[in-house]
Amino acid sequence: MGVEEVNKFIYSAEPIMAFLGYRLVELSEGRACAEFNMSPNVQRVGGVLHGGVIMAVLDETMGFAALTLNEGVDQVTVELKVNFLEPGVEGPFRVCGTVVRRGSRIVVVEGEVVDSRGRLIAKALGTWYYMSKRVGDR
Repeated sequence: MGVEEVNKFIYSAEPIMAFLGYRLVELSEGRACAEFNMSPNVQRVGGVLHGGVIMAVLDETMGFAALTLNEGVDQVTVELKVNFLEPGVEGPFRVCGTVVRRGSRIVVVEGEVVDSRGRLIAKALGTWYYMSKRVGDR
């Protein structure tokens, strides 16, 4: 499945990503990158990128990086730690996730958000758990 097909799936399954203007631009083994623009939908008071948006796009993108190595049927975020380093004011923004280590059930991924000038806005480290059953299946 190509990136455009994945974006169509994301927008139908997770409408919040369409609301944020998120679009996946790169998907390869152990890596994913996406872009989104500065818009009223991603800003907080003061006209800067909202921290919750930063968390959401990191979770989504880093999760896709983990998914490229998932041999199971589902996965969930176990932990996501983000350092906010600079205010995000100059879009478009690029967010990337790269797998650091994959185990049989646990995968660790690092992520970054940069602005249009290449300034590092946020740095993240997260853990995903690979599942053999879909969430909600008993």
